[in-house]
Formats: sequence, structure tokens, C-alpha cells
Amino acid sequence: MASKKKYIEQFTEVMRSLQTYRPEFDYTIDVLASICELRDKNLTQWRKAGLEMVTEYTNKAGATNISKSPFFLNNLQFNEQILKYVKALGLTPSDASKLGVELAEEKDDLDDYVM
Repeated sequence: MASKKKYIEQFTEVMRSLQTYRPEFDYTIDVLASICELRDKNLTQWRKAGLEMVTEYTNKAGATNISKSPFFLNNLQFNEQILKYVKALGLTPSDASKLGVELAEEKDDLDDYVM
């Protein structure tokens, strides 16, 4: 499990390599790192609970129902938030291209035959 500080370093390093880092992004990077750290803690607790996606719930009337695990639901929310912040920082390929970042294209064997 990476610490918040490690996440900050990783995101900053990636942005510097893309030449998109500016100090104005520090707050957004900090929030993103916090969310990643919370997600990691949630995953650790979820693993301890057996990684069950559903749990049984007994209501006040005594009826037992199946509901989604709170760990599963939290993980979904964390991942959605992480994706929003990553996009805001231009760290997805489509968002990086919107910022004018030239990404290296991967070449495969088929390219040699097509060209």
C-alpha cells in the first residue's frame, strides 16, 4: 500500500515527464493522492473481510436480505473519483492530447506489413 506522499511523488513525476506539471496542480495532486490512499485502505479492509461483493443483512423485522458489500461500493466510488482527478490532470491519453502532449505511439509487428 503506497502512502499519500508516494502517490504525490508518482503523479508529479509522471506530469513532469509529460511536461504538464505546474505548481498550480499541487492541490489537485494532493486530493488525488488522498483518495488513492483511502482506496488502498478500503481494499486492505475488504481483503480482510474476504473480498465478498455481497453481504447478508438482517433488518429489524428479522428478514435477511442480500446487499452489496460496503467495501465494494466504496471501491467503486473511489475509482470514479480517481478517474475524474486523473482526467483533470491530463493523465489519460485523450486528456493529454487535449493539452497538446505528444504521446509515443506503440508499434507492433502488423505496422511493418501494413506500411
